[in-house]
Amino acid sequence: MQKVIFITASLAMLLFTTFVWAEPSSGEKAFLTQVIKSAITDLVDDNADFAKSKSAEHFQEFQDIQSPRVTMVLCSDSRVQTNNFSEDGAENDIFIARNIGNQFTTTQGSVEYGVDVLKTPLLIFVGHSHCGAIKAARGNFDTVPTAIRRELETLAVKEAHDDKQGVVLNVHNQVKEALSVFKKKVDLGTLAIVGAVYDFRNDYGYGNGQLIIVNLNGEKNPQEIRNSHYFDNLKKVSIGIESKESKKEARSPN
Repeated sequence: MQKVIFITASLAMLLFTTFVWAEPSSGEKAFLTQVIKSAITDLVDDNADFAKSKSAEHFQEFQDIQSPRVTMVLCSDSRVQTNNFSEDGAENDIFIARNIGNQFTTTQGSVEYGVDVLKTPLLIFVGHSHCGAIKAARGNFDTVPTAIRRELETLAVKEAHDDKQGVVLNVHNQVKEALSVFKKKVDLGTLAIVGAVYDFRNDYGYGNGQLIIVNLNGEKNPQEIRNSHYFDNLKKVSIGIESKESKKEARSPN
């Protein structure tokens, strides 16, 4: 299955990077037919295995109501999934809103449903390394389709020095946007808003697959975040991303 995914991604890049839809050759059509059949088969088979592995009792506690603790805003990127953060797939625990660039504005209704209706006490925005939306938003996207352009226009990351910084800046921006709506809940202590980066490339130096906390209720200072009672006795957490400037200062003699 991994080989099929790799080939599919390569073909997609070849055909659609410029957003020009070309008529595929007969060979490409045959290949894509096989990819679709394989994807459907995997989805159906995996679901059948899942259903077989669970008893009816497993579903009883949440079959009529959902009670998540977390509202999570994720990028739509296929490399970022909830099982990256939860061993059991976050069933009935994480209410998820997804879009390109893990944005608040373009999915605000879903986020408000999670926070205001389902009463989740934690709202977390998760950006990720090598984000295509950030890369696109930092460049010229005038020629992309209208619907995609509309979502890219709400990503204010052009001032970032590079894509890595853009990912972090975007997370900070999303927390700021959410605070403009939910600040009263934060002040009352009924909601915490966290900004994080999921780093599957080890772009930020903590290791592949790490979730790095970069913002807590608008606070960006790593030490201040670490001092929060939310992180008491939490030893495995990665907090903050050092800039090149701070690393140079740390190496410089006094």
